[in-house]
Amino acid sequence: LIYDDERKYGRIPARMYWLYLISCGPRMVAIFFLSALAQQALKVYTDFWLQEWTDQTATISTIVVPANGTVADASSPTKPLEIRRHFHAYVALSAVCIVLAAISVPAGQRAGSNARRRLHRELIASVLQNSIHFFQSVPLGRIMNRLSIDVAVVDKKIAATSQKLLQFILLCVCAVLINSVVTPYFILLTIPICGIYYMVQKFYRASSRELQRIESMTYSPVLAHFSETIEGVTTIRAFGQEARFMEVLFKRMEANNVAQLALNCSNRWLGIALDYLGAIIVFVAILTALITASLRPQSTSSSLIGLAVNYAMLVPIYLNWVVKLFAEMEMYGGAVERIQSFIECDVQRRRLDGGLRGRSSRVVQDTGVVPFSYKTVPISWPLRGVIVYEGVSLRYENQKENIITNLNLTIPAGQRLGICGRTGSGKSSLALALFGALEITAGRILIDDVDIAGLHTDELRSRLSIIPQEVMLFGGSVRENLDPRGHFSDLELWNCLELAQLKNVVMSLPDGLDTQISDDKHYFSSGQRQLFCLARAILRGSVCLVLDEATSSLDTETEKLVLQAAKKAFKGRTVITIAHRLHSLVDYERVLVLEQGRIVEDGCPRKLAGKPGSKFGTMLKATDHQQHAIVEDDEAKR
Repeated sequence: LIYDDERKYGRIPARMYWLYLISCGPRMVAIFFLSALAQQALKVYTDFWLQEWTDQTATISTIVVPANGTVADASSPTKPLEIRRHFHAYVALSAVCIVLAAISVPAGQRAGSNARRRLHRELIASVLQNSIHFFQSVPLGRIMNRLSIDVAVVDKKIAATSQKLLQFILLCVCAVLINSVVTPYFILLTIPICGIYYMVQKFYRASSRELQRIESMTYSPVLAHFSETIEGVTTIRAFGQEARFMEVLFKRMEANNVAQLALNCSNRWLGIALDYLGAIIVFVAILTALITASLRPQSTSSSLIGLAVNYAMLVPIYLNWVVKLFAEMEMYGGAVERIQSFIECDVQRRRLDGGLRGRSSRVVQDTGVVPFSYKTVPISWPLRGVIVYEGVSLRYENQKENIITNLNLTIPAGQRLGICGRTGSGKSSLALALFGALEITAGRILIDDVDIAGLHTDELRSRLSIIPQEVMLFGGSVRENLDPRGHFSDLELWNCLELAQLKNVVMSLPDGLDTQISDDKHYFSSGQRQLFCLARAILRGSVCLVLDEATSSLDTETEKLVLQAAKKAFKGRTVITIAHRLHSLVDYERVLVLEQGRIVEDGCPRKLAGKPGSKFGTMLKATDHQQHAIVEDDEAKR
């Protein structure tokens, strides 16, 4: 559903519309619908009141000629009173209509606001809480399309379109009912025309729905190509591939333009077809009005006939809008469907993950949404930092082979553990599994006797800390980067910066903690960025820290500074270090050597380094030779 951007066929499931209504809030939807219905009913009654006023005025103003030939105006004493009564009633009815409109319009906007806020919040949460493999499998352009184009449709289109649709449906129903009551022959002649309307709108809705899906499907590759080209523009220019990338871009834009053109042409076809049908309806309405007036002149007044004809003139416009808005709602419903597919992707992955380990207590409902109750842990968890892998097997999503198989490992509280191995041995996967970033196909991982599979990823990741190879500093102040939620005092911030060896650096900045960090102002070097990430971990007070090749891109001196700061700040806490340079693991208490997802060596690094035939010793010597060759090469260049 997510990993392959396949074109879907058929109608938008009714569940998507129901989901949108639930997101709007049942109370607001009820207020909007009832107030709009009452407003339209009152508007029709107001028109009938105006028609009655016209008839009364015509009757009162009739000139009476007596037998003696004297002319008298029968309306003289009563005409002002009748006019005043009808006028006051008309003003009162109009005022109530305005009040109902003032209720229905804000209620509709509020309902739409509730829906877009809820769907956007759930979409963001689903994307951010998803696995690492999700971002490796799903193109960036598709994610951007969901978070920009589809969210914009929900934000700007659906609420306004649904309000207009309800309004025109009510207007159309009222117009047909009035004409049917005043001129009964109208309903007989319009039944076949309504059948033609139904066939036209059914054909158009099916066509426009598929065209909209094609347009959306061809737009994602354009976004993906732009983002990937900008990301790798240096490499593209270095290899002289500008022309090839431009050709690919033009092909993708052409495919999207063709889809947009076909969609616009279908809209024009609908407009022409509905105009012809509307002209037929107007002709039928006028014809039936003339027939009714000639057959029943006593029971049908001219003002009533005029009211019916007036509404009949508007029926084609109303029907045109109803058909167009129905089609637009179906097109826009695809955005809700695509957003919901992203939201449910994480739920389905968790249900599958729980089922693989045989401990899923979730109930799959017809809607596809899987309710699940996460475990709660004390605010002090983890207190000791004991990590246990019990027969753990790991794999990336949608892959058949495990990258780690039946691994058993116990890391005591406060131990400094180093993990090394060749590329693809599974060392990073072993650490990332602690954060719920990989699928556990067998076994379990315990932290202080708590199975992390039952914890929400937000809660799990908030209790652990990791320093990756590439540290991200966000736009904003130094204070916001350290403490985005504002939970800590300035004294605590300065203390953590001091432990991370960054206090003097931040004090030298123009505004200290309030200095704004941006891409065009490089206040921190690569090593200082790693220390900044360490300061975040210190401030959080995590008992478990993971360094995932955090110093592989740093020089030797900066690497020592980062490792010494981490050793000092996390003394007595559990530290797992995945190292590229093995000499940094020599003073650790314990080291693991992984090979093809299995532990091949486990012990004290100094003992393993001196042990004949040791894999760790062999790798350490190879690393030393490489480092020595690099130093000699640098000296020769100087």
